[in-house]
Amino acid sequence: MTDAVKPHSMRHARAGTVRTLVPVAAVVTAGILPVFLVGGLGVQLQRELGFGAAVLGLGTAGFFGVAALASRAMGWVVERIGASRAMRLAAVGSSLCLLGLGASDNAAWLIAVVWLAGLPNSLGQPAANLLITQNVPVRVRATAFGVKQASIPAATLLSGLAVPAVALTIGWRWAFVLAAVTGCCAALFVPGSPAADSHGAGSAQESSSGSGRAALLLLAAAAGLGSAAANALGAFVTTTAVQVGFGPAAAGLVLSLGSAAGLAVRLLAGVAADRKNPDTLRVITTMLFVGSLGYGLMALGTTTPFLLGAIVGFGAGWAWPGLLNFAVAHLNPGRVAGATSVTQTGVYIGGSGGPLLFGLLAEHAGLRSAWLAAAAVAILAGSFLLAARRRS
Repeated sequence: MTDAVKPHSMRHARAGTVRTLVPVAAVVTAGILPVFLVGGLGVQLQRELGFGAAVLGLGTAGFFGVAALASRAMGWVVERIGASRAMRLAAVGSSLCLLGLGASDNAAWLIAVVWLAGLPNSLGQPAANLLITQNVPVRVRATAFGVKQASIPAATLLSGLAVPAVALTIGWRWAFVLAAVTGCCAALFVPGSPAADSHGAGSAQESSSGSGRAALLLLAAAAGLGSAAANALGAFVTTTAVQVGFGPAAAGLVLSLGSAAGLAVRLLAGVAADRKNPDTLRVITTMLFVGSLGYGLMALGTTTPFLLGAIVGFGAGWAWPGLLNFAVAHLNPGRVAGATSVTQTGVYIGGSGGPLLFGLLAEHAGLRSAWLAAAAVAILAGSFLLAARRRS
């Protein structure tokens, strides 16, 4: 009897995991698509709406800035209304913002809606983290976080594909409409979460440990620094690639290869963490240090080291967020949404300020100095993680 029930139970758990992860990946993708689509469709948007590159930079910085300001409050909201309701609300909010972007007729409207889209994104992230911890078995939870975080480089790839597939065929506005439809469909398939929806307020327990709070703040600082270094990859890889000798098409290929490496490693790191049960914070620290070597290779100014550095940078220096969310959720089981909203605030601040500061440094000191600075920031992020590991 026991042998017959066990396979049935395992099949049920696998089905529940899939029913959770598919809408989670879709909602997270819809949440980040507003800013990535605006970047990917930048040429078409600038031509029709009449603005320059500075507006694109302002929109990106504002998206992450708004998300950073709202992240802690959104974690509180998730703990009050439950992960499932928060996920549905985030998906609908992102879809409305995508429709608003599709209706843009001037740069001011575009910027305002991109900034507004930071709110549902900051709600969807902690909601997805909480839903995973409630619906996914512990033995595959790191893999689940890897799938969730792989949605972000996947969104980058989709934004790139949207140009030839949609923008150059039926028009850039339809790219936003199709993305909005995807977000609405994702909202319909978000599964319930009995533990959260019947006891939503119970997950809001705050840790009374001072060392626990200090460790969480150190993790947030590390996440911010690591994100600041890594987000420069998406913003400046193609620009630097052209300067070191790649053609425009080859530069795009470098970005695609890097994104694919980041996506693959995020998934594989989650699978490995579930099977090997390593010291997760130590693994993330190693990834950040290895990523810094990638940034250093990109500073050498020649094509082969640059290509290798970009792959290492994406594959190590920007593949740790899933493991970080897994570690934070494991260390704070009674307040997953609140704790991950704190570290996500660091990620948002780094995502907003990192590319901006990198651009300023590149303009005044050169791209080589900027990539070396990114390497130093990644090393500093790893040092903060070591301190957080001692605290926790």
